Amino acid sequence: MDILEEFFLKIYVPIKVFGIDVSITNLVVWMFIATFGVFLTLFVLSRNMRVVPDKKQTFVEFIYYFIDRSVIKMAIGKGGEKWLPFLGTIFIFILANNIIGLIPHSYTPTSNPIVPATLAITVFFTIQITNIRKNGILGYLRSFVPKGVPAWMWIIVIPIEIISSVAKPFSLLVRLTANMLAGHIVILVLISLILLFKSYLIAIPVLPFTVILYVFEIFVAGLQAYIFTILSAVYIGDAIHPKH
Repeated sequence: MDILEEFFLKIYVPIKVFGIDVSITNLVVWMFIATFGVFLTLFVLSRNMRVVPDKKQTFVEFIYYFIDRSVIKMAIGKGGEKWLPFLGTIFIFILANNIIGLIPHSYTPTSNPIVPATLAITVFFTIQITNIRKNGILGYLRSFVPKGVPAWMWIIVIPIEIISSVAKPFSLLVRLTANMLAGHIVILVLISLILLFKSYLIAIPVLPFTVILYVFEIFVAGLQAYIFTILSAVYIGDAIHPKH
């Protein structure tokens, strides 16, 4: 039994367009299941909105206010309201794809570097475009030179600032991928021990710990979605309100 089999890409429908492989894999299938599941859930819960919310509407409003107050207002502040759809979509998308991977024999899309990398690249270009639109080309270039730094140090400071701007989204990619991989691998290793030895001496101590770890992974799934979103908001906030 290969404990890493759950992380392997499996091609369900091989497709090539002009020599480019666009096959439908388990990553694509489970990512669409997660996305469609969230869309359908929110669509059903948000129908027939009322002035006095019922339980379904309260749940949707809780998500809205959570993102608005703990992400937008905290990380961006003034002028951050228009970023709610973008950051809210990122949060819900990552959360759904983290959670879907906890279903036995499923696939965790966010454990594959391709998905976090796509999100991180999107955030990176969003930051750069926002900075240019908000501060102009000169203001954008000036953001790579902190105030008070003498001109003779620019040759050192500017490359560091450029590397820092690239490293920010890269850190989002590494953090999300690593956390989704690590927790799932530990759970699979523990389960494989039970299946391998087929002994009550192994199963009795390992099974409760596996259940606890599984519940903890649900918390980690939400936490990592929040961390990715709040850091993205912080970086966007820095582009809107440059510190130097």
